[in-house]
Amino acid sequence: MNSVRLFAALLALLLSACNSDYSGDVGGNSAGSDGHQYNPANPEGKRLYDQMCASCHGVNGNGSSAGSSLVGCATCTSVGVLADEIARTMPIANVDACIDDCATNTAEYILFAFNGRSSSQLASEIADADNESAIATLRRATLTLAGRLPSAQEEAHVAQRGDSGIGDILDAVMQEEAFYQRLMELFNEQFLTDKYLSRNLNEGGVNLLDSDDYPNRKWYNDRYAGDDNKDLRNCVRNITNDAVAREGLQLIRHAAQNKLPHTLFVNADYMMVNWYSQQVYDAEVIGRADFRQLPEPVCEGNGQAVHFDPTDFRPARIVNPTEYEIGGIPHAGILTSAMFLNRYPTTQTNRNRHRAYKVFDYFLDTDILRIEGERPGDGIGEEKANPTLLDPACYACHQVMDPVSSAFQHWTDRGRYIVTGNSSRNRWDSSDIEPAGLGGKTLPLSGADGYFRNMLQWLGQEIANDPRFVRATVRTLYKGLIGQEPLRTPNDGASSTDIAAFNEQRAVLNQIGQAMVSDGWRIKTAVKGIILSPYFRASSSAAPERHKQLGAQQFLSPEQLQRKLNTTLGFGWDELRHENNRIMLGGMDSDSVIERIREPSGLMIAIQQRMATEMACRATALDFTRSQRLLFPQAQLGDDGSDDASRQRIIDTLKHLHWRLLGEQLQDNSEELQASLALYQQIQSNGQALLADAEQYDPKPSSWLQWECRGRWQWQPDGRRGEELSEEQRLEKDDSYSLHAWQAVLTYLLSDYRFIYE
Repeated sequence: MNSVRLFAALLALLLSACNSDYSGDVGGNSAGSDGHQYNPANPEGKRLYDQMCASCHGVNGNGSSAGSSLVGCATCTSVGVLADEIARTMPIANVDACIDDCATNTAEYILFAFNGRSSSQLASEIADADNESAIATLRRATLTLAGRLPSAQEEAHVAQRGDSGIGDILDAVMQEEAFYQRLMELFNEQFLTDKYLSRNLNEGGVNLLDSDDYPNRKWYNDRYAGDDNKDLRNCVRNITNDAVAREGLQLIRHAAQNKLPHTLFVNADYMMVNWYSQQVYDAEVIGRADFRQLPEPVCEGNGQAVHFDPTDFRPARIVNPTEYEIGGIPHAGILTSAMFLNRYPTTQTNRNRHRAYKVFDYFLDTDILRIEGERPGDGIGEEKANPTLLDPACYACHQVMDPVSSAFQHWTDRGRYIVTGNSSRNRWDSSDIEPAGLGGKTLPLSGADGYFRNMLQWLGQEIANDPRFVRATVRTLYKGLIGQEPLRTPNDGASSTDIAAFNEQRAVLNQIGQAMVSDGWRIKTAVKGIILSPYFRASSSAAPERHKQLGAQQFLSPEQLQRKLNTTLGFGWDELRHENNRIMLGGMDSDSVIERIREPSGLMIAIQQRMATEMACRATALDFTRSQRLLFPQAQLGDDGSDDASRQRIIDTLKHLHWRLLGEQLQDNSEELQASLALYQQIQSNGQALLADAEQYDPKPSSWLQWECRGRWQWQPDGRRGEELSEEQRLEKDDSYSLHAWQAVLTYLLSDYRFIYE
């Protein structure tokens, strides 16, 4: 089956169970899926659209930096659904300006003008792109999602079932712990809370917590006091700190692992703790409180051992912190996480506006700073006592942003929850800022439905119900998995090719988002949709200009490279243990370096060359000592190709290496394989000649391998030298020069750009 059709069929199946808020064809339908008979031309709708909508959403509905595309939009399912959305939330600067007939007329025009083609029609327009083989997609998917190569059984399953078998394997891969860690890694590239991990700062996360509120925040210092317990204490300290630092991101893992909606990321009324961080917060665990213990010690020293599993996180609530003015914290997902609040702090003059800006960007896919409107050159309104409320140039943005800012009013610059009020240590003057709310809706403060003390809980629920949260979530996943931001909204001078590419991509990404929502907001559905889409799988296109973003291939992060080395060679590179080396190789520390470098520099290529040389040196002889070889399963020491059996073993081994390291399947007579074969034979032949004429040289060539290249040690996942092999197992000499030849081939393949691109 054509993989694009398979992708469309999968989405159609998932969309068939849409709920009332996100129902129907994501791309819209000019006939009106609610049965409403409307005037498709609707000149009044066009006039209203041009007057109130075009400045944000574009004359052609393609959107702008301040407003989303209306092509295949999440609420473009019917006149009724779209009109309701317009009446409740649009235009963003004056939500009461277009209701009733205005909303209906505008919705009719939008559906006719920008959504005359269904999403399936838009998606089908990329069907002329050719996808890579199912086996190739399987290999890249397992590397991307779990940092490993597919097993022989998985390859056999896909070989038998083709494209349809990929989904089966993805379902299994997305249950592995490595996938959940990768998922948190993707979101950290946006949220940057890994700044506080112990690898950057020993107690970076713990130190953000106020000692008055959490007197047990450094509990390990008392429990494992004394110099004799230093190693045990430091181990427990690092695990505790990392549990605190990743508390917010653990919500993503928790929801994905337990088939819960991803909306918990912003509206969960609890936080996540493991045994170590539970000691910090003295939190009340929801449900079972007996944390899982492992057979082998996690930390040990001075005759003591700790067995609690660091990955076993449970929902919990902070019920009665010491200094807070009311009992407990009204949790609202990551919005109330001390890590998020400290990563995006505030000041007395900023008044949570930085936090609000991030909320719109990360959760609502909206760049507040790009809302159209004139701004004073110095950023301050002239001759206005309160420009954010009274100056129109300022108010255009602030009436959107400031209600969200006000929702954070109970949270201090250090992320402490202290209810505001005249007598509170956390004062808040509400006379000069918009009241808390979102999208034109004001947060109710009093009565049975009042939210004064838990404003962020209200905000989190509103975000979870906002269609923009769907788009923001898919955007985050798309960038992490594809390695590029989704296409930017075409400007006024954009070509028809650029507009078509944008519209097609928007339709596909909206389909993926809607499939996720229809499946109970399960984020794995979106991940699977992106992997199965041509944006991940396409290998070529008849229209490369139009399809320039099809087919994912991105420069690996240092963490991904280390995982790839571990799965392909069996161990990592010790140089990647060091933060500075990771930064030089394009990585980030979530602190001063907050963006990965995705286009390699000369320095990064030089680092790859060094890595290739060192890793080939260490891996070659070692692999021949293994009972289950990873690299040379069929090769024999001394193979020189002088007979058919020897030559075929060399060729089969080269094919295995090209597939394992570069993901390419070669025929025996392919040009690429013949080049590798020639390299092997030349190195071996030259080496044997050197050994044969050793007496002519000074110093004499030797069959002894260089010290680091000997099969003498095991190597650990982080690249450090491990235990020595027994003398019987060691491989330290190369009388036939075949080890040198294989080492050269490995260096050649590890130096290929395709090894550091996936």
